[in-house]
Parts: sequence; structure tokens; C-alpha cells
Amino acid sequence: MRGITSRTLLGTLLSWTIIFEGLFALSIAAQASIEGLGTILASTFTLAAAQLTALGIFIGAMWALKIAFPEPRRTVLVRLFDLLTYLAMVILAMEGLVMVLIAGNVNVEGFGGVGKKWIVLIGAQLFAIAVLSLRLWRLRDIRPVNWLADTLGSLASAMLMLEGLTAIGIAGNATITGLGTVLERTMVYAGAGLFLLGALIFLVWTITSDPWAAPRLQKRIGLGWALPVMGVLGGLVAAAAVAVSTVAGSVTVAGAGNATKGYVVAGIAQLFALGLVSPILWKLSLERLDRRSLVQFIAAASMAMLAFEGVFAMALAANTHIEGIGGILEGTFRLAGAQLLALSVVALSMWIIRDSPRLGGRAKLVVSALSLLSLTVIALEGLAVMVLAGDLRIDDLGGVRERYVLMGGAQMALLASLALLCQARPEGVRALKVAGTAAAFFSVLMLPFALLL
Repeated sequence: MRGITSRTLLGTLLSWTIIFEGLFALSIAAQASIEGLGTILASTFTLAAAQLTALGIFIGAMWALKIAFPEPRRTVLVRLFDLLTYLAMVILAMEGLVMVLIAGNVNVEGFGGVGKKWIVLIGAQLFAIAVLSLRLWRLRDIRPVNWLADTLGSLASAMLMLEGLTAIGIAGNATITGLGTVLERTMVYAGAGLFLLGALIFLVWTITSDPWAAPRLQKRIGLGWALPVMGVLGGLVAAAAVAVSTVAGSVTVAGAGNATKGYVVAGIAQLFALGLVSPILWKLSLERLDRRSLVQFIAAASMAMLAFEGVFAMALAANTHIEGIGGILEGTFRLAGAQLLALSVVALSMWIIRDSPRLGGRAKLVVSALSLLSLTVIALEGLAVMVLAGDLRIDDLGGVRERYVLMGGAQMALLASLALLCQARPEGVRALKVAGTAAAFFSVLMLPFALLL
């Protein structure tokens, strides 16, 4: 059917999510008490859940009509329902914001207690679903050049907004092991900054495809500015995550609970990844999804994963003992993660700019060679990790068995080899094709020997 597109399908899935949450709220509706707000009657709870369900059903019905009638006549009735759909999505976004701002510990009769952080998370994801739905509805008649990159890019920016709102909602005086106390207002400012960056990235994804704004921007200033802007905005998010990784530790937030260092490290690493993928996905979104672009997508994903692991290692850094080798200081551990991050970012940066029309033939050769060289070094480091693998004991975390260290080294070598092979395929210079392919196959062929050693 002509009406079935990536946007109509995602919009329909989001509406089903709203309906599910509304029905779940209806199933537990009872008198509830909210810390700092008071008591809500069962009838009020039921009414709120019912209107959430109704909003989801209405939005889902509009998506179903769009699929069934992809090009309806622009009658007054069609325009009215179009406006009502926008209104329903705006109401949903406002409700999500209100939930975030007034959140507190909730106790529902017959169900039990729900912590403040979960209420904040529910409100933030309602807001994210609403703004995604607004974008999808606005662009419902515009087919993206690359639906995969477009979908993932908008989801990543919405996730940044969600995490920013969550930080604002749970803000309180926080104690970080090894650092000290962070004031509530600092958390609010950090959350607001993250929300703003996510909103700006989301705005770029939207206005560059908007049926009204995009042609006017194209006519006046073109769209070449979007990639540098995405790079700056995503780079700010990634840089903030790298900075925070240097002070990662167990966190206790007043009124919201605590999180162990492992969860904090994972959160920092995924925040870095969300910032990093913004310019990558934008570059990919400019090319149609075919065999060549899919190969480039795999290469970019491999390099992004390696950079993610570098930040993860930096955040996880602590004094470590390796069986058969000895102790490694926290600074050495962090330095190893930092150089993996640096090599991965160099490879990614060269991949992003190598197709720029401003680069001459010799400059493109140097850029491509730098990317391939960085990936080759990472592959060799993965092999070295496999050779030196042993049981680990990391302070503040615990033990890691040798087989998991072997798996970590192997996946480093494989990801780097995959990126090398994918990058070598479209290269115009035969020497680079041969060098990239040879480095990839050398790394893969050395895996059994590294395992035996």
C-alpha cells in the first residue's frame, strides 16, 4: 500500500504505546497520594487514564486513515482533523512536561508505591513520544531519502530530550563517590542544557525536511550548514559525556535514590553515543538506502561502537589487577580508554569529511589513509588484549573472568576489521583498497593465533 511508509508505521507504533500506557493506568486506577502534592481521588485518576487512552486511540485512528487514504482531498473536514491531531499531540507533550515538573513518590491503593524517578521517566517518555509524533505527522507526506538514518537520528535526538527532562525531574543534592556533593541547581542546569541540545538537533532534523521551511532554507542559504551544525551540537553532548566520565562513581540523589558505578558508567557511555551518532546519521541520511550506503552504515556503526567502548573504559577506570601481569593504575586504565576513543574519533572524523567537495585529490588520499591507519592500530590493540588476557579485578566493580577479556579483545579486532573492509570497498585509490582489505583479513586471520597464545 502507498500509505505504508517508515513514518506512518512508526507513528502507528507510538500511538499503540500511548494506548497501552493509558489502559495500564486504567487497570490500576484508585485513590493515590503524591508526595508534596496531596491525594488524588480514584475518579480523577480514572479520568486522567481514560483521556490518555482516548488521545492514543484518536492519534492511532488518524494514522490508520493516513495509511488507508494516503492522498485525501484537502476539504474543510480533513483540515479540521489535521489540526485536531496536532492538538492531541501537543496536549500529550504538555501532560508529559507537567508530570516531570510535579513528580513525587506516589502510593496507589491496591498497587503500592512508585518512586519519583519512575514518575519522572514516564512523563519524559510521554513528552518524547509526543514530539516524535508531531514530527512524523508534520512530515507524513515527505518520504525520507534514507528512512533508516532519518528514523534513528530523530529517535536519538528525542532520547537526548528525554534524558534532559529526566535529569531536571529528579534533580536534588547529589553525592558522587570520589567527587563530593553536587547541588540541585547544577543538576537542573545540566538537564536543561542536555534538553536544549537535543531539541536543537531534533529541530535540524525536522526543518530540513519540512514542506514549508526546507525549500525556503534551500533557496536562501542551502542545506550544507546542517552537517557542521550537527557536528557541533553532537560534539558538545559527546564532549560533556567524556568530561563526566573522568569523575564517574556511585551516585546518591536526595529524593530519587542511588545508582551504582556500573549503571552510571553505562549511562555516560550511551549519552556519548547519542551525541556521536548525530552527525554520522545526518551524513548517511543524504544518500539513498542501497547496498553502498548500507556498507557505509556498517562501517560508521563499527567505529561508533569502538568510540563508545573507549568512553566506557574511561568512565570505568580504577586500579586494576591482572592475573599474571600485575597491577595497573587508574590513570593507565583511563589512558587506554582515551587512546581508543581518540583513534576511533579520528577514523570517524576522516570518514565524515572525506567526501567534502572542498578537499582536493591529495587531501582526500591523506584523510582516507588516516582513517584506515587508525582502524588498523585498533585491530592490533584488540589482538594484543587477547594475547595478554587474564582474570581481572577492578576496584569498585569486582572481578572479570579471562574469557570475557578475550571476548572484549576479539570484538575490538572484529569491529575494526569490519570497518576497514567496509571503508576499503568504495575507495577510489587502488592502493587504499588493497591496504584496507589486507589489514582487515590479517586481523581476522590472526584471531585464532591470539586466542592460542
